[in-house]
Amino acid sequence: MMNHPIRALIVLSLCLWLGACSTLGLQKPQVSLVDIRPAASTLLEQNFTLTLRIQNPNRLPIKASGLNFTLQVAGQQLASGASNQAINVPALGDTQIQLQLHTSLVSWLKQLGKVVQGDGRLAYQLEGQLLGVQGLADLPFSSSGEWKLP
Repeated sequence: MMNHPIRALIVLSLCLWLGACSTLGLQKPQVSLVDIRPAASTLLEQNFTLTLRIQNPNRLPIKASGLNFTLQVAGQQLASGASNQAINVPALGDTQIQLQLHTSLVSWLKQLGKVVQGDGRLAYQLEGQLLGVQGLADLPFSSSGEWKLP
């Protein structure tokens, strides 16, 4: 006969597993780059405020404990980051969040050179994960497009 603590552990594990399966049934959110603004920087590190729009195609709200991301510009990794900012996206709705983005002088100068030589537009690729969605699992996202300097 199983003792009570083991039975409780099995039931708890089963509940968590079933909850994770239901989180995996969510459609991926659509994440797009809204804006990049310069912030206080130093000679060797440039800081920017990155604004993202997160759209939820699901009939349930998405609640996440944070996110991580990688930003590529013109095919080169510009920056990566993470945030523990709570994210709440209403069902069939959207929200905007602001993140701090840090790049090195070398990375930023490479990208700036491409803008000066081109028409001021840069192709970007944004990939990442919403972390701890519904308190259980991570939900990946991916987005690409063009960003034009203001």
